[in-house]
Amino acid sequence: MIAIERKRYIIQQLNEKGIVNLKEIARELGISEITVRRDFEKLEGEGKLRRVLGGATVDPGPDAALDDAELTMQGKKMVDVKEKERIAAYAAQLVEDGDSVFLDAGTSMIPLMRILEKRRVKIVTYNCLLIQGIRGAAAEIFLVGGQCRVHYSMNVGPIAQDVLKQFYFDKAFLGCTGADLAQGMVYTTEMESLLMKRIAIENAGSAYLLCNHQKIGRRGYLKMAETGAFTRIICDKAQGAGAKGHIPGQAGTLAPDVMAGDAGAGAVPTQGSDLYPENVVFV
Repeated sequence: MIAIERKRYIIQQLNEKGIVNLKEIARELGISEITVRRDFEKLEGEGKLRRVLGGATVDPGPDAALDDAELTMQGKKMVDVKEKERIAAYAAQLVEDGDSVFLDAGTSMIPLMRILEKRRVKIVTYNCLLIQGIRGAAAEIFLVGGQCRVHYSMNVGPIAQDVLKQFYFDKAFLGCTGADLAQGMVYTTEMESLLMKRIAIENAGSAYLLCNHQKIGRRGYLKMAETGAFTRIICDKAQGAGAKGHIPGQAGTLAPDVMAGDAGAGAVPTQGSDLYPENVVFV
């Protein structure tokens, strides 16, 4: 892998996690730790990150890593599309006509929006990605205003927080950077969206976490909520054994209100085994 590809990978990981481990980057890319350390030094010199003991974190300066953030957000639309669609198909069945629904920031919400916009529901979001391409929606859609973070396609800040606090949600669907099932903690990496997420959880009758298998076992540097705060944690499949913080498990019982095959083509929802928290569902 050439240097520019390595540097782009490091920046993408920083934008997703907020902090990266030197040894993990070396292992994932199949290169030496010395090479990763040199890449860190060059990126720090470019103002893209800040080196810390054993790794690197996003530079706190206002322009840090922003040139790659938008590319990362747009690129994520095309990553794990089938898995996101399967999670969305399951999640959509939890919504009843007339419900007030919150949809979080991030690309994982796009397939769910495409389903729910055709339903007789009320949708509240600060995610600007979700309103792109809407034509003749049956849903009533409210886009929360505020400070527009263009690179992350979301509206945040004190005004957005105040507006969001005015709503009650029957169901809130949220994304994350990682979920450590062993520790019982869900993580994110961006402070302003963290505050929006917490408001939504507090104002929701039921909160659901949409989490693809690659995020199981991952941690970020901001604690978002305990896993018990969510009615269900909906994953596309179980991550392989050995992931940090992951509890290897096996298929449990069918989710109580969604029968096998109802969550999308080929999907067999499983929920709760002796090795997974009871609120974790694999679809």
